[in-house]
Amino acid sequence: MPETERSKIGADAVAASEPNMPEWIDVFALVADATRMKILIAMHAAPDSSVSQLATATALGANTVTQALATLHKAGVVSVRADGRYRRWTLTHPEVHRLLHQMQAPHSELHPEH
Repeated sequence: MPETERSKIGADAVAASEPNMPEWIDVFALVADATRMKILIAMHAAPDSSVSQLATATALGANTVTQALATLHKAGVVSVRADGRYRRWTLTHPEVHRLLHQMQAPHSELHPEH
């Protein structure tokens, strides 16, 4: 294969991927933080967890978890719902969910089948 053909194939791949790159760059930036990644892994295994449950699961302070959840929520990665005096957090971003599967983040009996 001529060198110019390889260059064209590479350039075509970059051009085809460019529309999706900003979203993926944002996703990678979010999950590149160890604190947020731990929270996402815990939330993946135990959806609908409260801040205190996530803090215990990740060995992080509740304030740290709350701040990280605010960042993830603002980015549209997690959702929250009121449950009495608790707020329950769930991973809702499909690409982040797929990334967790790629890194073999475990499931539990709490994780819905998919």
